[in-house]
Amino acid sequence: MTSENPIPRTLSKREAELVGWLEAERRLSITTEEVRETLGWPATTTNSTLARLAEKGWLRRTAQGRYETILAETGGWSLPNPWASLSSWRQRYYVGFKSAAYERQLTPDRPRSVQACVPVGAKPPRAWKDVPITLVYLSKFSDEGVEEQELHRFSVRLATVERILVDSGGQPERMGGVLGLARVVDRADDRTNWASVIRLAENSSHGRASLRRIAALLELLGHDVPESLVQEATARPGETALYLADRKTSGARGERLPQWNVVVNVRPSAITDEVRH
Repeated sequence: MTSENPIPRTLSKREAELVGWLEAERRLSITTEEVRETLGWPATTTNSTLARLAEKGWLRRTAQGRYETILAETGGWSLPNPWASLSSWRQRYYVGFKSAAYERQLTPDRPRSVQACVPVGAKPPRAWKDVPITLVYLSKFSDEGVEEQELHRFSVRLATVERILVDSGGQPERMGGVLGLARVVDRADDRTNWASVIRLAENSSHGRASLRRIAALLELLGHDVPESLVQEATARPGETALYLADRKTSGARGERLPQWNVVVNVRPSAITDEVRH
């Protein structure tokens, strides 16, 4: 049985010059252009030095011409940083669903990989092979309800509370199911601009279902349903019944909330117990 030996984390004079600058500035990420401008190196020298430092474990390539730093204090070992990768990505995206809810302190559960919402057809860079990022493809992708925000010392695009509610209300499975969604709805109630929720729902593929499901959860949790939401979420004549939870796992039986025409196919006590704990 053989094993590959990693390239030693030694430094040539030129490599040491670059690493010394990175450590002095406490840089978390760099680009080839920044190195050329700061150190005055030609393109060939810059590219070859950065590539060699990546091989040795001082840097990790996150996109073409962009690198995450792995400085001496890490001992050369670091999990691929999704925030560094997203901060350098030029594709339209935003961190959404449970990942955004966790960062907004709407849920204590952090998913194993960061959920990045993207338009259909978006492709991750090859350098992301081992980076914990999951792409969520949205047929109606929109930048509305998204904010540029610093997370873990990197600037990324993060869904607002309102965007989290609309997206997750329509696809609760991405929030860990209806129980996970209930916890988010409960915590978000007093932080939500409901006019913004309704506006975002108008341009969402699942907007109508999302509003009805959120209204039903507010009712079950004992919250007042805002009048603006009542007007938009009230069932329309002939509208098909909506199931609160996934029928494949929860079945189709349950009490129907007539105002929203939502079937509560999960024990209401399970919802309140989840929120309390």
